[in-house]
Amino acid sequence: MRTAIKAALAILLGCGALLLVLGLIIWTGIGDYEELVAVHISIGVVLVLTLWTIAAIAARSGVPASTVAFASAWGLLVVLFGLAQEDLLTGSWHWTIQVLHVAISMGAIWWGRRLVRLMQRSQSASQPSVAHPPTATSAPRAR
Repeated sequence: MRTAIKAALAILLGCGALLLVLGLIIWTGIGDYEELVAVHISIGVVLVLTLWTIAAIAARSGVPASTVAFASAWGLLVVLFGLAQEDLLTGSWHWTIQVLHVAISMGAIWWGRRLVRLMQRSQSASQPSVAHPPTATSAPRAR
């Protein structure tokens, strides 16, 4: 399971970085708008699916159900807000929606990382601590 989590976290962070770069390119008007938006949406879907994958693993790993549910709902918010943003607050104030879209999307990455940290904490708490035997250099106990 550790490998799956590491891979999912790498995908989540990689998608986040790509989405940020693509978003800035789209926002500044560099490149073919329609093609870049389609790629941006596709990578965004991968990001959300990765968040949901992490959430599913977290649910099986003992992370509280309410935390997993909130992270999963946040993924749904990213999808709905991302797809609706073109129709929200059009005109000269549309930039506020774009900034909010970035913030909500960064929240998805934060939730993915949070779930991974909670799983790691849960896993380390469930493992029994191993007492180390005294070494040859340790002083004998006085009786």
